[in-house]
Amino acid sequence: MKRVLVLIAAAITLIGVDYAAAQSRTSYFMEGSIYRNELNPALAPTRGYVTLPGVGGLSLNATSNFMSIDNFLYKKNGEVVTALHSSVTSKELFDKLPTLGKASLDLNVPIVGVGFYTKKIFWTFGLDMKLSSDMAMSMDMFKALKTLGNGVFDLGRTAIDANAYMDVYLGSSFRVLDNLNIGIKAKFLIGGANMEANFTKLAANVTPDSITAEMLGTWRANAIMVDNRGLQAGSELPLAEVMSTDPMYILNNCKNFGVAFDVGAELRLLDDHLKISAAVTDVGFIKWSKGGHIAGTAEGNFSFNGVNFDTAEIDGGSDFKLMVTDAAQNAGYLSMINFALNGGVEYNILDNHIAFGVLSHTKFCRTMIYSELTASVNFRPLNWLSATVSHTFLNGNRPGVLGFALNIHPRVVNLYIGADYLDTRYVKGPMGMPLPHYQSSLNVYAGLSFNFARPKFMRENDKKRN
Repeated sequence: MKRVLVLIAAAITLIGVDYAAAQSRTSYFMEGSIYRNELNPALAPTRGYVTLPGVGGLSLNATSNFMSIDNFLYKKNGEVVTALHSSVTSKELFDKLPTLGKASLDLNVPIVGVGFYTKKIFWTFGLDMKLSSDMAMSMDMFKALKTLGNGVFDLGRTAIDANAYMDVYLGSSFRVLDNLNIGIKAKFLIGGANMEANFTKLAANVTPDSITAEMLGTWRANAIMVDNRGLQAGSELPLAEVMSTDPMYILNNCKNFGVAFDVGAELRLLDDHLKISAAVTDVGFIKWSKGGHIAGTAEGNFSFNGVNFDTAEIDGGSDFKLMVTDAAQNAGYLSMINFALNGGVEYNILDNHIAFGVLSHTKFCRTMIYSELTASVNFRPLNWLSATVSHTFLNGNRPGVLGFALNIHPRVVNLYIGADYLDTRYVKGPMGMPLPHYQSSLNVYAGLSFNFARPKFMRENDKKRN
């Protein structure tokens, strides 16, 4: 039983883990951070920089509104049990779960990047590799697992969307007024893979004597390694046969292109004590070519009526098929990438050494809309050192789940480490293992770049303050 508990706890933790944010909300008000430019192109760092392959950092952002230890592990009679234990009532579990479960994953791997100032204009360009996916699913599956009794369980609102692509970007931040900065970033996208799936029927019927289940959905996919030549509509998909390992075919099939843009602004008021900013990021699409395009239906059924103990045979069966309805004969299609709206308000005191900030972040995915609000206290004791402590509200985040970040950016290097959604309260889990109690997401990130000197106008402002 302890092994089962450990596996469940590990699965919950890993699904909710975010090993380095694609867009770290905690970095938004850190003036030296180069990552704040990803959230708002108008927010330029205080130095130019160069990031190189292998040391620029790895960004992985995974969030959910239901995957937390508190939802699935309970302390009963002095021991830790899972939500499926008989001592945990159905009401205890179902009251904690949302009607619709949501989860998303964003991976960003910087390949190379450069940022620099020409007078008071900041420029940035580079190349990133990105993966984004999101999923919406009915919580009825947990009801089916918990009750294991009579009833019909509907999982038909499940949908999945995923994109993998390269992002070549060029951006600029500049002043249009003494107190207003505008930022623009244009992106050229090269698509690697896309997958969409919608299940119109995904249901289970459980009775004391039998279990039956049905599935019906549609899917489409496109990838540079897919060879759809020879596929015929109405045939069953031979998955292993359509995946090509020929480097020349993959290279020639790389014909999925798109564009996207970021636009942002920052307004400074009250002698720069008050700063108001807003941005929209990753608004764009990818046009997927017909060369790697396949689409079809997913059909399946399952039945279980018991076991014949005389013959050890199972009374029941299953049948699952991926049918092809569309292949190379038709043209490609467009897919939107996930975009976000960010809005921030910051007020600084003590000559900008301490600042209080609030950031609103809303992400628009094909299967869901995800919103959260992050409040932070930002410390800037030196012009090359800053630190932040934050808390994110909404989306099931509870008080006590905090974020922190540290940015060291002297003349030569820019080192950034931090985490969002760190639970300060732990419970003793199976085998005495400490587990975060209320954490449904985790965001840990680190990056290293090499700095240029601060631009001349910033050095002059430093002298005026001193």
